[in-house]
Amino acid sequence: MRFGRTIRFIMVSITLLASLHVGAAESVSVLSEPELADNYQWLRDDSRQSERVLSFLRQENLYTANSLQPQAKLAEELLDEWKQRAVKRGQQPWLLRGDYNYRIESVQGVRQLNRQQASSGQVLTVVNLTERAAAASYYQLAAWAESPDHRYVALAEDRRGDRNYQIAIVDTQSGKVTESIVANGSTDLVWSQDSKNLYLVENEAETYRPYRVLRYQLSSGLKTALYQEKNLAWLVSVYKATSGNYGIVQSNNHNTSEQQLIELDSGTLLGTIRPRESGIEYYADVQADNLYLSSNIDGSMALYQAQLGDTKSPWQPLWRPSAGQHLKNWLLYQQAIVLEVSHKQNSDVVVLDYQGKIRYQLPITPEGGVAWLSRNGWSQSPTVRIRSMSMAQPPQWLELDLQSYQLKVLSEDRYPNLEPSLYRSEQLMVKTGEVSVPVSLVYRPDRLTQNSAVLLYGYGAYGTPMRPYFMAQVMSLLDRGMIYAIAHVRGGGYLGPDWYLEGKGLNKPNSIADFVAVADVLTLFKQGRQRPILAMGGSAGGTLVAAALNQRPELFAGAVLQVPFVDVINTMADPSLPLTRQEYAEWGDPSKPEQFAVMETYSPYDNIKDQAYPPMLVTAGLFDSQVPYWEAAKWVAKLREHSSLPGPYLLETNMEGGHMQDPRRASQQQAKEYAFLLTLAQKASASP
Repeated sequence: MRFGRTIRFIMVSITLLASLHVGAAESVSVLSEPELADNYQWLRDDSRQSERVLSFLRQENLYTANSLQPQAKLAEELLDEWKQRAVKRGQQPWLLRGDYNYRIESVQGVRQLNRQQASSGQVLTVVNLTERAAAASYYQLAAWAESPDHRYVALAEDRRGDRNYQIAIVDTQSGKVTESIVANGSTDLVWSQDSKNLYLVENEAETYRPYRVLRYQLSSGLKTALYQEKNLAWLVSVYKATSGNYGIVQSNNHNTSEQQLIELDSGTLLGTIRPRESGIEYYADVQADNLYLSSNIDGSMALYQAQLGDTKSPWQPLWRPSAGQHLKNWLLYQQAIVLEVSHKQNSDVVVLDYQGKIRYQLPITPEGGVAWLSRNGWSQSPTVRIRSMSMAQPPQWLELDLQSYQLKVLSEDRYPNLEPSLYRSEQLMVKTGEVSVPVSLVYRPDRLTQNSAVLLYGYGAYGTPMRPYFMAQVMSLLDRGMIYAIAHVRGGGYLGPDWYLEGKGLNKPNSIADFVAVADVLTLFKQGRQRPILAMGGSAGGTLVAAALNQRPELFAGAVLQVPFVDVINTMADPSLPLTRQEYAEWGDPSKPEQFAVMETYSPYDNIKDQAYPPMLVTAGLFDSQVPYWEAAKWVAKLREHSSLPGPYLLETNMEGGHMQDPRRASQQQAKEYAFLLTLAQKASASP
């Protein structure tokens, strides 16, 4: 998902393409001809209950475990390094909520949601998250929201890895927990101002499409449907306005949105702000009984003001971007409007008064790094927060005073046995065709040789930028002489909306061409002598990397594909999957000849051919509702059939998880993947 500001713009960020038909028989073909010609279609089982398929996946897991056994010691070394280098995290600022403040923190190994009394500083644990996770083999807390009276906390919890969330309510006074008020919810949780009602979004039972808004009454347990989106290509969300009396119900597809206000205490829908119109997006907020909106109604995304309840008068412009600028985020505070405005990869914080006049502007992006605006949780506060880091500089929390405009460092992460000055982060521009592709990279100069391998990471879809974050685990690769790089290809959002459009839909091949061009150039980085290139990508990034491997397998020494979306045509040709319709703009509609012709050129599974593929480790999640497990399984099986090299080509399926790793096991998985890549790098660097 992509998130706007306080406002959520749901635009399925990775590939919400597959449904889980729980309890169904083995899958039935939708398209007879293509699937009859697919030797590995039998691996698709929507029910996740076929013993034949489950046995196959277990056998593959055993084969992978045996194949990776020689590198187990290296994986343990990495884990030990990470433990010794465990972050002394800079104190995460409290989320300000008036009389109380909140944050999630770990205390002596116990993860908990804590509440601090603002006046006294007294801290109380309101939810023990470690305890709630203990009973589940998979656990992710996706969202939480406290009631305005601070008595209740609503939780959205994933206990299977399929992103179908169970919604629970904790009574912090009695300790009573009302479990699963909705068993198939989204992550949206909005309390009424009187703390008597919770608004949430329910997913369709079989498709997991967020499709209707429910109102849950605490006193009676009654659930009432307030709004339902019938268009299968549209998704629903709900969020709370800055003025706590109101909420906003949103429907959107890939490039259009429609919103309506809701009076939270009464549950009254107040009507549509502006009817949906193809290509027009708008996102609203309410402050002091005025309506504020960001919208592309006049071209670029700009900021507007309107009278609450007035749906007929034109919106009045408050701020418009200059040429090359993009409005990324905006927050309403009592005394000011705070914008995050980008120009290519760099961001500024811009402070406006409520007449739209710029009162202050500050560049916040560190050299070779990233920074973004972060809400402090309370619109009456005179401060706004900024998160800042680079690939070589650990994260910092900064705070800007909206009255004095003084900027101060609140806290910064520190890592024992890690000296940031030993590492260097840079940005290159790689020319390909008529564009130059940004590449963020980091390395340790004193460990670099002419044969040092490059780990190249790619994503490039949905306008999502892969920012140059600081990742402490990556330093273990750099300490061993590797270079870590991120290719900011077209289709991602690193250089703004136009950069996204140049790699979207019919332009998707541009993303792949960019990735290949970057890999080519990096083989000679810093006077390198044909440096080995290792590739990594997850989900839609798996599409990118797999397509590049099909085009230029000799360019890569190996790859890790994490839950990769590789069976593009088969998935997008299945109209029984409602979210497929949502994704046509991103990937194409195979029923349209022009679009099918383009998809046919890059769809990874359909472009495997007889050639020499490098070794790969490919992961999947059995209950993944975004990229179904069978895509990875089919890819590996077909790869083995066609490659002229022995690989290995390894498939590892998490039998108890989905699209994301359970946080309790994420480090072990990362160490396994890094050990695989380091082993390949050592072999490739040693080759003549």
